[in-house]
Amino acid sequence: MSNRQFLVVARVGDYSLHPQWLAGADRNFDVYLSYFGDSPEKYKGSTEFYEEAKGGKWPVIAEIVNKNAELIGGYCAVWFPDDDLLMSTASINRMFNLFAGLDLALGQPALTLDSHVLYVGLIAQPLCVARYVNFIEIMAPIFSKNCLDTLKHTFSQSPSGWGLDTLWPLLLGHGNMAVLDCTPMTHTRPMMGGELYKNNVLSPKDDQKKIADLYPHLAVLPNGKARKLHIDAFVMAITLSPIIAKLVSTVVRKINRRKYKSSARWH
Repeated sequence: MSNRQFLVVARVGDYSLHPQWLAGADRNFDVYLSYFGDSPEKYKGSTEFYEEAKGGKWPVIAEIVNKNAELIGGYCAVWFPDDDLLMSTASINRMFNLFAGLDLALGQPALTLDSHVLYVGLIAQPLCVARYVNFIEIMAPIFSKNCLDTLKHTFSQSPSGWGLDTLWPLLLGHGNMAVLDCTPMTHTRPMMGGELYKNNVLSPKDDQKKIADLYPHLAVLPNGKARKLHIDAFVMAITLSPIIAKLVSTVVRKINRRKYKSSARWH
């Protein structure tokens, strides 16, 4: 059995970029590949865990998490990236270490300038280690062990995943979530341009409305529109000291939870 602390669970197709994630030495993470392409056993044996399954990303991930609860529960954090994301082994190692060091519940790597981007606020910022935000994109979320236990029931509720990025912060009480600027990834393909969108009948807008209807008390789509990205606080490079970073994380988490309880913009 591996003694690594972190796990990557990825739905991958025939043009997956995951080999780049594995190209370096000394990984601090194991990899669970779920292949949805048309060449049986294409990646079998290349990672610690492997399966083949058709279907959309999040419903299949829901099945993986549920049927492998004991296995996945042995890791401190789990990353669920799309297969068109370019990152090095070293960068993923640092991403996990920073996520754990800041004691985050939910997070994601920032995006490089040359990425296909939906939210420009998620482009990596110079001299910034991390930024606390009000949602995390569905393309590459990182979950702590406790956060995964809290949110895993939602994975099957949106076939495309749309709506989950707005729902998750509300279920967490809008606290302890950050985009990691110093370990950016490159999103190499257009939004909704991947194989899963081409091979499956997915309706993002319908899925987003479905999530809103499932949780009417949370106002997932206030006034019928998705919530905007908010940057709540910054962790600058000068605060990379573990003690200072931990202090910043604790203070921001308390502030965000207080805002969630008192501010009308979250209701």
